[in-house]
Amino acid sequence: MNSVTSETRERLGSDDLPGSGTVEVIGASNVEGMRSQLHGSVLGVSDPNQNDGANHAESTALQSFEFTPKMADEAIAALRAEFDKGTQGAREAGYLIQEGIAFSVVEGKLRAAENKPVLVSLYRMVQAGSRPAVVCAENGRYCIAETFGRTLAARANCVYDKEAEDRVGRDNCNGNAVDQAKEMGVPLMERRIADAHLTRFQDADRYCHDYIQATEDERKDGNAPCVVRNDAWADVSLGSAHVHFGGLGWRGALWV
Repeated sequence: MNSVTSETRERLGSDDLPGSGTVEVIGASNVEGMRSQLHGSVLGVSDPNQNDGANHAESTALQSFEFTPKMADEAIAALRAEFDKGTQGAREAGYLIQEGIAFSVVEGKLRAAENKPVLVSLYRMVQAGSRPAVVCAENGRYCIAETFGRTLAARANCVYDKEAEDRVGRDNCNGNAVDQAKEMGVPLMERRIADAHLTRFQDADRYCHDYIQATEDERKDGNAPCVVRNDAWADVSLGSAHVHFGGLGWRGALWV
């Protein structure tokens, strides 16, 4: 990414960053195996590469397994546990929240019948270990953002979208962020959410590089934004949409 400094490369390790000579890339078969296991055992999808063009709220996985009341309770409980960290706990975890949100209102919206697809997607976020959290409210809607620390292994080594994937070759990367997000029913995070709510980590053991939602103009120029965070800083960097390496994945956010 263009804004990653040499100092940051040294701190994070040159093998984990693009443009550093030789890049250590997780083998596509190994990463694909992790993704297959995740989708098969947790999400109920037999083919993680399948993309039927459905929108985020009507993903393939929503049709392929029975979503039980226990699963709903587990998803709500995990979201509540993150909510109960409060402002200071969230900051220590590397994200910022809007104060004054009533969790009971968020839960009520999630349990509404018309929002079942969102609740299913929340469950899958929890099972993926992406640490979803309620970060803000806007015009009666609530944003549930993935706030995990290190890039998730099952998403690592992906490019931004199918166009970028075709350019580098499927055997050379772990698919693409746009299709993986659709499969999970979780839209890629909007830049304004990343800018407002993701902050630096308070320890050196956590860092991440994750694709977020690109604008049409950014994509026309061959680029895509990426959240880059470590213990010193947090930023959204714009780089090539076909960049892929073992420490680069994607990050999503839901609205309900």
